[in-house]
Amino acid sequence: MESPPAPSHVPDGILILDKPEGITSFGLVARVKKLLGIRKVGHCGTLDPFATGVMILCLNGATRIVDQLLVQDKLYRFTLRLGLETDTLDKMGEVVRSYDGPALSKAQFSGALKGFRGSYLQQVPRYAAVKIEGKRLYALTRKGIDVEPPSREVQIHHLELLDYQWPFATLEAHCSKGTYIRQLAADIGSRLQCGAHVSSLRRLKSGKFGIEFATTLDNLCDTSLDNLWTEKLISMDEALPHLRGMVLTRHKWVKQVRNGTLDPDWEREYRQNFMDTGAPVKLLTPERDLVALWWPHADGRQQRRLRVIGGSR
Repeated sequence: MESPPAPSHVPDGILILDKPEGITSFGLVARVKKLLGIRKVGHCGTLDPFATGVMILCLNGATRIVDQLLVQDKLYRFTLRLGLETDTLDKMGEVVRSYDGPALSKAQFSGALKGFRGSYLQQVPRYAAVKIEGKRLYALTRKGIDVEPPSREVQIHHLELLDYQWPFATLEAHCSKGTYIRQLAADIGSRLQCGAHVSSLRRLKSGKFGIEFATTLDNLCDTSLDNLWTEKLISMDEALPHLRGMVLTRHKWVKQVRNGTLDPDWEREYRQNFMDTGAPVKLLTPERDLVALWWPHADGRQQRRLRVIGGSR
């Protein structure tokens, strides 16, 4: 299928894509860049090639807020294949161990889930993109270099069993950022002493954005749609509902901020309106375009006080 002609101008904003199976997150970003004819596209949260579902893409100036979107919770639906362990903890890997014992009951499986609800210390999978001394962990693993994967605390807010037919179990998990579903599956299999890997994985939601917000690669590729995907574009203000916002009511304030400065009198007056939560404040034009992120209580020396975004003019 031919690529559509690149639009003359792609505005800054957030595009929710329903990632198809069989493409890496990096490959998806490269594909979108080519289709839309733009240079800056960032994604918020990697999905493995076999996984599908919600991928938040930040276009143009919106790449400046990727870090603010990465911190949000995720919702996944996934299927475990019990009784088989793979080296990558998913269906793409080689089987390294199999279980030849009796089938486990639904009650046994449900009982094992109790230990994973709430906070638990999760080891990062050996086939993961985290860096160890500047090298990707998966690259070290593929080279046979034995390193100890780091562990980190994750939060499983909700873990529900949707269906159980041995040796398959389908679950839904609402979890904190940085949670590896592959590792969760392996840990459940280890708890049951039968092993397990993920046979399917779909991200249903990232932060406030569910699959209902998403468009598809086919829609981006379909020339008959005449770039109607832009109707799905979400403004940066809408994409950050968890951050406090302040409208700059004077043109001179907007101009100053776009030039990377804050009026000292203005800053002194308005800083007191915001408690020191560590989170930035959205600085907006009267039209609700995001101009910058402002950290009211940063000291300006060791801590950055202003990040100019730009936004549509």
